[in-house]
Amino acid sequence: MSIKHINIQMEKDGVYPPSWDRGIGASASFYVFAMLFSKYRIKNTLFDARFVAKHARPIDRVIAAAHFISVTGMIICLCIITLFKSFY
Repeated sequence: MSIKHINIQMEKDGVYPPSWDRGIGASASFYVFAMLFSKYRIKNTLFDARFVAKHARPIDRVIAAAHFISVTGMIICLCIITLFKSFY
Protein backbone atom coordinates (compact mmCIF):
# COMPACT_ATOMS: atom_id res chain seq x y z
CA MET A 1 0.00 0.00 0.00
CA SER A 2 1.25 3.44 -0.79
CA ILE A 3 1.32 5.32 2.49
CA LYS A 4 3.17 8.18 0.83
CA HIS A 5 0.41 8.59 -1.79
CA ILE A 6 -2.29 8.63 0.87
CA ASN A 7 -0.36 11.12 3.02
CA ILE A 8 0.16 13.48 0.05
CA GLN A 9 -3.54 13.35 -0.83
CA MET A 10 -4.47 13.96 2.81
CA GLU A 11 -2.19 17.02 2.92
CA LYS A 12 -4.03 18.41 -0.13
CA ASP A 13 -7.24 18.22 1.95
CA GLY A 14 -5.54 20.02 4.83
CA VAL A 15 -5.15 16.93 7.02
CA TYR A 16 -1.60 16.04 7.97
CA PRO A 17 -0.27 12.52 8.50
CA PRO A 18 0.39 11.28 12.01
CA SER A 19 3.15 13.28 13.68
CA TRP A 20 4.29 10.22 15.63
CA ASP A 21 5.17 8.27 12.47
CA ARG A 22 8.41 9.63 11.09
CA GLY A 23 9.15 7.32 8.17
CA ILE A 24 9.31 3.99 10.00
CA GLY A 25 5.91 2.78 8.78
CA ALA A 26 4.30 2.46 12.18
CA SER A 27 1.07 3.92 10.83
CA ALA A 28 0.69 1.13 8.25
CA SER A 29 -1.36 -1.11 10.55
CA PHE A 30 -3.66 1.77 11.43
CA TYR A 31 -4.11 2.58 7.75
CA VAL A 32 -4.96 -1.09 7.02
CA PHE A 33 -7.76 -1.07 9.59
CA ALA A 34 -9.07 2.27 8.28
CA MET A 35 -9.19 0.92 4.72
CA LEU A 36 -10.72 -2.47 5.45
CA PHE A 37 -13.12 -1.83 8.33
CA SER A 38 -15.57 1.08 8.23
CA LYS A 39 -15.97 1.30 12.00
CA TYR A 40 -12.33 2.44 12.26
CA ARG A 41 -12.91 5.39 9.88
CA ILE A 42 -13.21 7.98 12.59
CA LYS A 43 -11.23 10.97 13.73
CA ASN A 44 -9.25 9.93 16.77
CA THR A 45 -6.26 11.25 18.67
CA LEU A 46 -3.73 9.30 16.57
CA PHE A 47 -4.84 10.38 13.08
CA ASP A 48 -7.91 11.19 10.98
CA ALA A 49 -8.84 7.83 9.47
CA ARG A 50 -11.72 9.19 7.40
CA PHE A 51 -9.29 10.55 4.81
CA VAL A 52 -7.25 7.34 4.63
CA ALA A 53 -10.17 5.37 3.22
CA LYS A 54 -11.16 8.27 0.98
CA HIS A 55 -7.77 8.44 -0.75
CA ALA A 56 -6.99 4.71 -0.88
CA ARG A 57 -6.75 3.29 -4.39
CA PRO A 58 -8.07 -0.20 -5.23
CA ILE A 59 -4.51 -1.62 -5.24
CA ASP A 60 -3.98 -0.14 -1.77
CA ARG A 61 -7.02 -2.05 -0.53
CA VAL A 62 -5.74 -5.30 -2.04
CA ILE A 63 -2.31 -4.85 -0.47
CA ALA A 64 -3.94 -3.91 2.85
CA ALA A 65 -6.00 -7.12 2.76
CA ALA A 66 -2.88 -9.18 2.02
CA HIS A 67 -1.07 -7.46 4.89
CA PHE A 68 -3.96 -8.13 7.27
CA ILE A 69 -4.20 -11.80 6.27
CA SER A 70 -0.44 -12.37 6.59
CA VAL A 71 -0.20 -10.70 10.01
CA THR A 72 -3.25 -12.62 11.25
CA GLY A 73 -1.74 -15.87 9.96
CA MET A 74 1.57 -15.11 11.65
CA ILE A 75 -0.16 -14.47 14.98
CA ILE A 76 -2.13 -17.72 14.68
CA CYS A 77 1.05 -19.67 13.84
CA LEU A 78 2.88 -18.17 16.82
CA CYS A 79 -0.01 -19.10 19.11
CA ILE A 80 -0.01 -22.68 17.80
CA ILE A 81 3.77 -22.97 18.19
CA THR A 82 3.55 -21.63 21.74
CA LEU A 83 0.76 -24.08 22.55
CA PHE A 84 2.63 -27.12 21.21
CA LYS A 85 5.90 -26.02 22.77
CA SER A 86 4.33 -26.35 26.21
CA PHE A 87 3.58 -30.07 25.52
CA TYR A 88 7.24 -30.97 25.01
